[in-house]
Amino acid sequence: MTEISLSADSITSDLFQLDKPHAVVNLHSKQQVQVHAERLQIGDAKLDKPNIMLDMSARPTALITSDQLQMPPYQVRHPKIFLDYGANTHSPQTRQPTLSFDAEVKALQDEVWGTFHLNCQVPAQAAVQTWHCEDGLYHDVRSHVPFNVLVTPTWKVQDNTGPAARGVDVELAVREAKFSDAAGLHAGDKLTGKVNLAAHEQAGGWRWQGVFQWQQGELFWQPFYFAEGNKRFEIRGFYHEPTVDIEQATLELQGVGTLHSQSRINLISKQFEFLKVDAKEVDFKGVYQAFIQPLIPHSAFGHLNVSGKADWSFEAKGLQPLKFHLNITDASVEDQLGKFGFTHFNADIPWDYDHPQQITMGYQSGHILKIPLGATRWQAEVNRFSITAPRLQLPILDGGLDFQDISAAWINQSMVWHVKMDLQPISMTSFSQALDWPTMRGQIAGTIPLVTYANHELRMMGDMQFKLFNGMVGMSDLDIDDPLGAVPKLHANFTMREIDLGEVTRTFNFGSISGKLEGDIKHLRLQNWKPISMNASVRTADGPFEKKISQRAVENITALGGEGTAAALQRTFLRFFKEFGYEKIGLSCELRGDICKMGGVEQLPDGFVIVKGKGAPSVNVNGYTQYVSWKDVLGRMQRVTDSNSKIIID
Repeated sequence: MTEISLSADSITSDLFQLDKPHAVVNLHSKQQVQVHAERLQIGDAKLDKPNIMLDMSARPTALITSDQLQMPPYQVRHPKIFLDYGANTHSPQTRQPTLSFDAEVKALQDEVWGTFHLNCQVPAQAAVQTWHCEDGLYHDVRSHVPFNVLVTPTWKVQDNTGPAARGVDVELAVREAKFSDAAGLHAGDKLTGKVNLAAHEQAGGWRWQGVFQWQQGELFWQPFYFAEGNKRFEIRGFYHEPTVDIEQATLELQGVGTLHSQSRINLISKQFEFLKVDAKEVDFKGVYQAFIQPLIPHSAFGHLNVSGKADWSFEAKGLQPLKFHLNITDASVEDQLGKFGFTHFNADIPWDYDHPQQITMGYQSGHILKIPLGATRWQAEVNRFSITAPRLQLPILDGGLDFQDISAAWINQSMVWHVKMDLQPISMTSFSQALDWPTMRGQIAGTIPLVTYANHELRMMGDMQFKLFNGMVGMSDLDIDDPLGAVPKLHANFTMREIDLGEVTRTFNFGSISGKLEGDIKHLRLQNWKPISMNASVRTADGPFEKKISQRAVENITALGGEGTAAALQRTFLRFFKEFGYEKIGLSCELRGDICKMGGVEQLPDGFVIVKGKGAPSVNVNGYTQYVSWKDVLGRMQRVTDSNSKIIID
């Protein structure tokens, strides 16, 4: 007889199950036993077709190898489990068995394989004593995660007659770990922390609880970034296949506050059956920096300084939100570029899927650009995914905007709204001073019949008219694409009629021109609020009114014309006159990109006429440079308004 062969359907214990084992004892080498099996299962991990080599010598060992280990959501290949019972001594109790595990591991969706190693000291009573697992390491080209694990099996007696319930306590400590994924959407560096988990069987399921403590390091989880430790997450619940009930979860974030939640997760569908979240007295600045700003970094609200406190709660069933309530107390919001800001901002915003709710919000003061806004309070009704309000009055300087028939709705993952507006008379003196413009006189007022927003596009229906410089300025065909995005695009047409040139030139210290001005800006296109295309022209109007221009105005017009522009008097000695007659004045620009094609009231063989003189004395101003940079045009306008032009009239 040379060998003994043993087979069984299965071998089971509290730690493992071995299916279809087949053992062979070679009688010529009595200290070794070779075992083949169909599957070895340890917990949820399954080794396919394992090979087991048992060494029964003075230093007993067991080596388990396989081509593959099933452990979703990971792929594991070439696993090796080595159990060393230690050298045989005078007392078996002094042996210190060790169990090591080595394998190549990767996530199912990843392409990079890493190496995994863990070495554990096996206690004398493995089913009830603590397992000390040290020198744990996962390493690949993007990650290096050292860790230690303590595992303590626990047994709880249900009653005097019933069976004991299985349980386990796990402590995982990570030190100076770093990781990243292939897409660069998740990464960590110098992460140090500890996770404590405890679970035991109860009522056909598992009751569990855990504490996660992040002590130091940096974590990036697209789009969120956390650069400080001192964060604590406590969680407890019950698992009964196929659902996990999170009965209470508490997240403490330094600089933000404490968040509480409850939920139920279906592990088969991987969806929340219900979710509740609430937070009291959280810091509005911390919430904005940690959770809001990363979601909208390139929008108009992506760079704000905020303060204040907020309470909020949220409930959902499946993927359907049920309730939401946000209360903001005495907050301030200020755009870092100074575009807008609000102080003492308060809001009470309830929302219920089944019942309409009334919301209120307001602020004590604010500004848009440098234009101050007065105290404002707004009330509206929110009904599921729509919001309506009959009116909102927005005080601006000594006038204001009166919004009427406000309606908005969330449709097909996008916001849609419309509103009517009346611009109540605002003093141009106050308005111009607020913007650091030259002081203007008169009032600005107008009406916008209807403004709509849909598919990220804002559009104005009808024409808006403003009264300015005793004349009229009109705007039509306003269309703004993605107004709150990183690169908004605007299209509009403007008209000017019956503008008093005397008022304009006095306001801007331009010199003196009498008469009426009219103009058009057709097909104006702005990208990121900078012009890239337009057909613009301004000209004096025909009519039975005096047409005079001062010498200083001639100098400034010549400066606007730029290099190659010349003013010619009828006769040399007339340069000493302070005022001249003109027939018409005009200047135009066809902008394409950064190049402006200049024009005037008439064309010349080698240029164009800007000022055409009439009577005696009179003056002509001609331009000879037809194509100029838009940057140069803006520079000329700045120099003229700064009164820095030094033009010699020939």
